[in-house]
Parts: sequence; structure tokens; C-alpha cells
Amino acid sequence: MSEIAEDSKISILNRNERKAREIIQKLGLKQIPDISRVTFRKKNNQIFAIEKPEVYKSHGGNYVVFGEAKVDDFTRRLARAQQQAATASKDPQSIQADMVAAAAASESQEPSASAAAGTEEEDVGQVDESGLDVADIELVMQQANVSRDKAVKALREHNSDIVNAIMSLSK
Repeated sequence: MSEIAEDSKISILNRNERKAREIIQKLGLKQIPDISRVTFRKKNNQIFAIEKPEVYKSHGGNYVVFGEAKVDDFTRRLARAQQQAATASKDPQSIQADMVAAAAASESQEPSASAAAGTEEEDVGQVDESGLDVADIELVMQQANVSRDKAVKALREHNSDIVNAIMSLSK
């Protein structure tokens, strides 16, 4: 018999798994792509992980996962990650230089953003607040982090419904 190369994308299924996949296709389950890892935790905090699983979802929200479950040793992975971080760490001067550069970049972008927001608010002008509760306006302003004019406009659009006004401004 010829051997299959390790890097090939061929998977050999046993009889039971092949039958299960046929049944899943008949049930109309949809495959969910781009899931790289699935973990399950038992009552005793033992963790099982499936790397590169095939995940299917039913119409009712149930999931079927195919793959090889292995016991996940979280402490070993954490120690390995900390060791890699220690070997790849930077000296304090380079970290501080990176932080200064990031702050300078964000400062250079902020004035243009605030100027755009200022022109947008000037276009709106003074909005009529009659018929609206002042506490509602202030709550929408605070929760959505917007100007008073925008809060009033959102409350008017949603017939004084605070929740929908906040949700529309938070998008």
C-alpha cells in the first residue's frame, strides 16, 4: 500500500463516522466553517479540546462536532505561552517608544475626528425639546455618548422610547 503524506488534506473515516455524516446530511444540518477549536469542560474542571473540528448546527440551535477530542492541559499551555513571551519580550525603552508613537498617532487623528463631529453638530442646529423629558434626554446623552441635539433627534424618531433611541445611536 502507498502511504499518505502528512500535509495532505485527506481524512479517513471509520464506518460509524461515515454513517453519522450521511444521517447529518439527510437531516439538513448546516456546516459552520472557520472554527479552529472547540473545548468542553467536565464537572471536575477537566477540559477536552478538539482542534480543527467540523461543526454542524441544527435548526433548533443544537451542535454536532466531529474531531479527535484530547485532554487539554491548560497549565502546560499557559507555561509555554509565558515562556515564549519571556523570550520575545522587549526592553523597557522600546516598549515606551512604542507607546509614545501610538499616542502621537492617535493625537494626530483626534483633531480631524473632533472637527468632523463639530461640523456635523453645527449642521443639526438647535432642536426643539418640547414634549420630551429632560431626564430622558440626559440619559440618552450619557449612555450613547452623543450631543444633546442627537439625543433629542433620536428620542423624537423613536417616540420617546429611550432604549431604542440609545440602540440606534450606539450602532
